[in-house]
Amino acid sequence: MSAAQDLHDLERTQLDSQWLYRQGDLVLGPLTGHQLVEKLNAGVLTGDTEVSASGPSGFRKLKELDAFQLHVSKAAVKQRVEAEARALQSKRTQVRLITGGVVALVLGGLGVGAWQIARYSSVYMPGDSGDLSIQVEPPVITPAKPSMPGELFDYPGEPKHAPDKTPTKPPETASVDKPEKPEKPPEKVASLTQKPDRRPAGGRMTGKVSTDPDGMSTEVNYDQASINAVVKKSQSSLFHCFKEEAERRPGFAAKVPLEFTIGNDGRVAQLWVDHPQLKKGPMYDCLLVEMKKWPFKSYTGERATVNLAFTIGKK
Repeated sequence: MSAAQDLHDLERTQLDSQWLYRQGDLVLGPLTGHQLVEKLNAGVLTGDTEVSASGPSGFRKLKELDAFQLHVSKAAVKQRVEAEARALQSKRTQVRLITGGVVALVLGGLGVGAWQIARYSSVYMPGDSGDLSIQVEPPVITPAKPSMPGELFDYPGEPKHAPDKTPTKPPETASVDKPEKPEKPPEKVASLTQKPDRRPAGGRMTGKVSTDPDGMSTEVNYDQASINAVVKKSQSSLFHCFKEEAERRPGFAAKVPLEFTIGNDGRVAQLWVDHPQLKKGPMYDCLLVEMKKWPFKSYTGERATVNLAFTIGKK
């Protein structure tokens, strides 16, 4: 009983005593034993901190002093628990930041995607021209005509006055024995708006069409019904070209007549835009690129020319 009492008295004496302690090369203090315990719990001191109650010559580690051993152990446990709690909190914060970043990225991607879809739909989706009103007149299909010197417009595309592929009649040798035949007046080029009784089953146009004063005939073999079907199905692919032109020209409104020739391979060979400000430029290029994708049937004989007009304006 007296040994326990002596130990208790020694601990109380050490806690009430004045102590110096070292931090690196510095000697600090004096502090009471109770103040040393507070610094232990705060993490400022550890069990390896050297202290002295008898002056600069008698330093010992706190964990070696009986009065401080229990306090050193408690402080170590406390510091370990707090460190684990800080690590767990840091991990939770990191997870929240990553989750928030992923959610923000997904929402941002969805927002950008929705904006792109809306923009694509307003510009490129067939039949949807946004605030722009686009009306299409029915196409008129005729056999291709040779370029004339008195043509009113210079159109981009193939070179002007390109030689027509229409076969020409070889010149006849003059004969002194035969009187010259009177010249016939030039016949008009036939269009495909002929009467139904002149068209064979299936809508394919055949027969002879006079194209010059000498009576030279060329064969028309393209299928008007098939051309009309392709034009009707594909004409909305041009809407985005007009939409982009309207964005370049605020308040854009005009009637835009188009004329294009379908080559024998079934692809658009030439394009004319009969509008003084739109004969060439971004809209013309856009129209030509789109129209070259139109899948007409290949055919032989005289090439087909299609006239198509769009009226563009604000709703």
